[in-house]
Amino acid sequence: MAFTITRSAGDWLPVSAHGNWSARFRQTGESSSADQNITLSLPRYVNSRGSSRSASPLPMSESKFVDAEDSTNEKASRFSRRVLRPDTLIPRRKVTGTHQLMAAVVGVWLAIVVILTCTERVSSDFDPLRGMVQKTKEMVSPFDKRIQYVGRWSRNKAEGSASGLLVSTYFQGAYADIGFTGTSLGIHLGNFKDPVTVSVRIDDARDFTVVPYGREIISLAQNLAPDIKHVARVMFGGQARRTDIEAFYVDRESSLVDIGKPKTKIIEVVQDTYNASHLDAISWPYLLADALQADRILIPGAGMCISNCPNEIMALDKFYFLGSLTAARTLPKYWHFDQQPRPSLIILDIGTSTKKLIDQRLMYKTLLPQDAMKTYRDAVENFVWQMRKKAHKHVPIFIMRPINGALELETQTVVHNLRASGDKNVHWIDSTAWTVAGDDENTNQAKQAAYMMEHVCPFLRPEDECNFLVPFEGRLNSKEDE
Repeated sequence: MAFTITRSAGDWLPVSAHGNWSARFRQTGESSSADQNITLSLPRYVNSRGSSRSASPLPMSESKFVDAEDSTNEKASRFSRRVLRPDTLIPRRKVTGTHQLMAAVVGVWLAIVVILTCTERVSSDFDPLRGMVQKTKEMVSPFDKRIQYVGRWSRNKAEGSASGLLVSTYFQGAYADIGFTGTSLGIHLGNFKDPVTVSVRIDDARDFTVVPYGREIISLAQNLAPDIKHVARVMFGGQARRTDIEAFYVDRESSLVDIGKPKTKIIEVVQDTYNASHLDAISWPYLLADALQADRILIPGAGMCISNCPNEIMALDKFYFLGSLTAARTLPKYWHFDQQPRPSLIILDIGTSTKKLIDQRLMYKTLLPQDAMKTYRDAVENFVWQMRKKAHKHVPIFIMRPINGALELETQTVVHNLRASGDKNVHWIDSTAWTVAGDDENTNQAKQAAYMMEHVCPFLRPEDECNFLVPFEGRLNSKEDE
C-alpha cells in the first residue's frame, strides 16, 4: 500500500492530548481493494541531525519526513520508538485597561509615599528649633479669650498646626493686643512661603519693633521686667495675602493675663490706595486712631475700583462685605457684621484707583468724560446705600476728597445727593493742602492724621475734649526739640 505524505495548514498538529494519532485520513483518487491512495497528515518531522521535534514547523526544504513503508530503516525505527507528546503552548497574558489602572494607582501611591518621606526628612531639620521653643516656653492657643483681635479675623481649626487651631486674616493692618507675664513673648506663624511684616509695641513704648520678613517662630520681646504685667500690640502688614497665627509663646510658669481694656471707639478706614511697603504703624489711619485712643479697622482695597470693574479687578462694593480675598475670588464667604463690634465711624478714602481706570478708558475713547464722572458718582452712591442696607444703618460716613486732588467736585456731588435723599449722616472732608510736595511720606502721613482729627474728634470724644485741636501747621516734634 502506498502512502503520500502531505502537510497542509488545516491538518497541522493532528496529535491528541494522549499522544495518539488523530484519525485524519482522506481518500484521494479511485479506491480499490488492491490499491488505495490515502493522504495522511503527519505533524512530526526529522531534522538534519536526526532528532524529531514538536515545536514550530520548519520550512519544507529543511524537513526530512520518513516513509512509513521503510520499516527496516534505522531512522524510521528511531522515529517509531519515540513517544509522541502534545505540544506545550505558553499563552501570552493580555494586558487590559483594568491592569493599567491598577498599575497607575500603585505608582501614584508609591510616589505619595516617597514625597511624604522626603517632606518629613526636610521638615525634621527645623524640628530642633521648634522643639527647643516648645520645651522651654509655654504655648498658648490663639483662641485664648484674653487675646483681643482688632480687624477682620477668621478663626479656624487646622490639622498639623502647633496647637491644632488657627487664626487668620486676609487684611493688612489687622492687629492683636496681648497681656502676659514673664520676660519674653513669641509667636508661631503659619506663614512660610509668604512672609508677613510684623510690628510690635511693648507697654507704653512710642516706637514699634519691626520684623520685615516674619515667618514661622518669631521672638517678639525679650529681657522684659519679670513678675509684672506687660501689654503687647502685634500688628501685621506688608504684602502677604494672608496671615496665620498658630500659637503664642510665653515663659514657663507664665501665662496670658486679661488686659482689662475698656470698650473703645472703632474707626474703620476703607482705602483703595493702600501702600504695602509703608508701615501701618505710621500711616495716617493708625496715627488718627492712636491719638484718639480708639481702635482702627483697615479695609485695604488696593487697586480696586468701586463698582463694575473690568475683568480680573475686584470691585470694592463686593469685597467690603466678604471675609477674605480668597473668598472674593472663589466661593463667597460673607463677613458677619452682626457678630462683630460696630465701628463708631467710617472714612471712605476711595476713588483714586477708579479714576485711573476711567482715564484709561478715556484714552481708548470708550467712555465720554461726562459719562465717566456719572459712572463714578453712581458707584459711590450705590456703595454707601449697600453699607446702609447690609451693615451700618446709622454709622457716620465720611467721604474724602482724594489726597491727590482728583474728583473734588464729584465727591461733593455724591455727599449732596445722599443728604438730599435723606441720609444726613454722610459728611464730606476737604483734603486740600494736606500734603506738601517736598515732605517725605512719614511727614505727610502725620499731617493727614492731624487734619483728619479736627473732623472726626466730635464724633468720638466729648466736645470739650476736642477744643485743644488747632490747625496743623506742618511742624512735627522731633527728638532734637524734646
